[in-house]
Amino acid sequence: MSKTIRARYSHGVIEPLEKVEFKEGEELFITITEMFTKKFISEEEQRYKQWDSLAISGFAEDWENEKDAIYDNWEKYYHVQKG
Repeated sequence: MSKTIRARYSHGVIEPLEKVEFKEGEELFITITEMFTKKFISEEEQRYKQWDSLAISGFAEDWENEKDAIYDNWEKYYHVQKG
């Protein structure tokens, strides 16, 4: 059985905030995920922006070169009408 519940960590103990039904002494596997706070989301957004910049700059040389420039005007070469 798998279930996700809210819990609070305090003084080295994880305390469930919802009723759980397990036998006393039963061993469990626990996956811990931080709640998304505004601060956490802001930090993640900054990381994504950094990765985006890195990715774009990394591909810029591949995208902007003489050999591939023919694809810049693909509509003209493939006789595609805009409209």
